[in-house]
Amino acid sequence: MQIIKDFGRLIKFRVNVVVVFSSIIGYLIAANGNNIQLSEIIGLMFGGFFTTGAAHAINQLYEKDFDAVMDRTKDRPLPAKRMSVNQVRLYALIMTIMGALSFALLNNTLTLIIGLSSLLIYSYIYTPLKRKSPIAVVIGAIPGALPPTIGYIAFTGYIDNIAIFLFLFQFLWQFPHFWSIAWIWNDEYSKAGYDLLPAKKGRTIKNAYLTFISSLTLIPVLMLFYSNIHINIFYFLLIIMLTFWFNIKAYSFYKNPDVNYAKKLMLSSVIYLPLVQIIFVMAFWK
Repeated sequence: MQIIKDFGRLIKFRVNVVVVFSSIIGYLIAANGNNIQLSEIIGLMFGGFFTTGAAHAINQLYEKDFDAVMDRTKDRPLPAKRMSVNQVRLYALIMTIMGALSFALLNNTLTLIIGLSSLLIYSYIYTPLKRKSPIAVVIGAIPGALPPTIGYIAFTGYIDNIAIFLFLFQFLWQFPHFWSIAWIWNDEYSKAGYDLLPAKKGRTIKNAYLTFISSLTLIPVLMLFYSNIHINIFYFLLIIMLTFWFNIKAYSFYKNPDVNYAKKLMLSSVIYLPLVQIIFVMAFWK
């Protein structure tokens, strides 16, 4: 049915699934194989799905006129006029309430606070900033990095070094991931007045270089993590090897700055993150 397809596009269903997966990964890392509560996982699933869906709906409310000028987004339900503004506002409100209730009733207060903060940052800071400055990508990386931390806190109820690491790791991963996407869709983004690559002037060697450098920042963060929170060296070496593979993909993009290599980098980033997250779970489940 078209209404179901449109709702899926409104909330960016596939992105929501990734968000839920990341939050569950954070929860499993915190649990360390002990005292896993199904109710808490359900809270994360529904809380993450609905708050993320609400954020995406609000984002599309703000950007409906700009979406209309881009080929990749003009068939979204708002610019295509298959949904009304008031209808989407209602969906966003209902999803916000349902997400908040899920966090509040099945998780804990800190999970609720951070979950709603993520929604607010994405919807009301990142979204309007996208047309004003490339710094929007930095702001947008904050809510994008919070899901595993939210999952971790859903189990522990507090923030510690591991929670901070989970945030920082996913925060840094987003730059090569998103800048490769911004490179691929640069022409489309330019139509709507977005300038999302790190330096201005679109597809330049400087932007390819900065994308590569951003991938290298993952190495010192991983080394710092290992020096403070010891995990099995076997798992750590697996993560480092995967990270070097990811760095090589980013370097190849820098040396061959075109859309084809940007697509390869984007795909490698999508493969890299869940693999590393799964290895982290294995490392903590001794």
